[in-house]
Amino acid sequence: MPTEKQPDKTDDRVKAAIDALTALPFVSDPLPGIGGTIKATPEHFVVEEILPYTACGQGEHIYVTFRRSGWNTADAARAIQQRLKLAPTDVGYGGRKDKTAVVEQTFSLRCGESRPLAEIERALAELPFEILAIDRHRNKIKTGHVAANRFTIVVSQPEPNALPGAQAIAERLAKTGIPNFYGPQRFGHGWQNVKRGFALFRPLKKVRKNPFMVSVVQSTLFNIWLKQRMETGGYGQLLKGDIVKKTDTGGMFTVEDLAMDAPRFENGEIVYTGPIYGFKMKPAADAAGEIEASLLAQFGLCAEDFRPLRSPGSRRPAILRPDELEIGESSEGLRFTFTLPSGAYATMVLREFTRST
Repeated sequence: MPTEKQPDKTDDRVKAAIDALTALPFVSDPLPGIGGTIKATPEHFVVEEILPYTACGQGEHIYVTFRRSGWNTADAARAIQQRLKLAPTDVGYGGRKDKTAVVEQTFSLRCGESRPLAEIERALAELPFEILAIDRHRNKIKTGHVAANRFTIVVSQPEPNALPGAQAIAERLAKTGIPNFYGPQRFGHGWQNVKRGFALFRPLKKVRKNPFMVSVVQSTLFNIWLKQRMETGGYGQLLKGDIVKKTDTGGMFTVEDLAMDAPRFENGEIVYTGPIYGFKMKPAADAAGEIEASLLAQFGLCAEDFRPLRSPGSRRPAILRPDELEIGESSEGLRFTFTLPSGAYATMVLREFTRST
């Protein structure tokens, strides 16, 4: 018997996703924002990547730390690869960084143990990047191999007398945490990445591996899940069946006894996580699980739809707490410095202050 043609829901999925993503809530409401502009110049947005380890001095991979501006990570990696005549898979990095920024980031380059460091450094000197460090290591830097990112950001032209307002917002965020939304840069100009990502889920479509575009769909669904949780009053509390993460060890477990675990959540010992949907993702249970399953069904998807795309899924902490947050005045506005874990977005921290959407 011929296979019944399945309806293509791509356009409906994309429209629903974009409608939801364009109006994310603020946890700092009703405090007034400070206004201002982020990234007026690249020098106003400085990010320093912190790796969980240092190069050991031996191995076939060369770790090179660059300072660059005006280049996104993928384009920088391509330029390095072409300059050294490497295969694309020979170049590794821990995460994507903004184009409109001054970025310090380390790349791993599989050049072999016999190729001299001096030769590699001379070749890379032709690129418009400043080389800060170079050494050997045994393994490639893969996505997620980042301990944290340190940010120094200037918000230019804020409202008059903005510092007290910013400090009041910071005090509130210290109590509530910050919604760990994915930033708009992940979704592309004009939401193009959202459109391309959902197109991978067309019925009977011959699937071509594209991990980043699949992750855009996962990020989209996570943001919508978190937005709905905030709008239904569940942001500041645990639900039965939540999968939570211990903030000290990273261990995870399912909430079964709210009376026991709620105080630990309030004290910051644990944080609930949201779905990065995939065929192996551990789903929440009970009330929390019903919400996760309902959202996926709302988009006409199921966990098995991610299997042909080789995306197992994971969990993401829903609440973010920046480390070492400091706010001060500068000649051009307000200067913010803070550290975020890998995968968190500085723009989503700053939006709570500026009220930019």
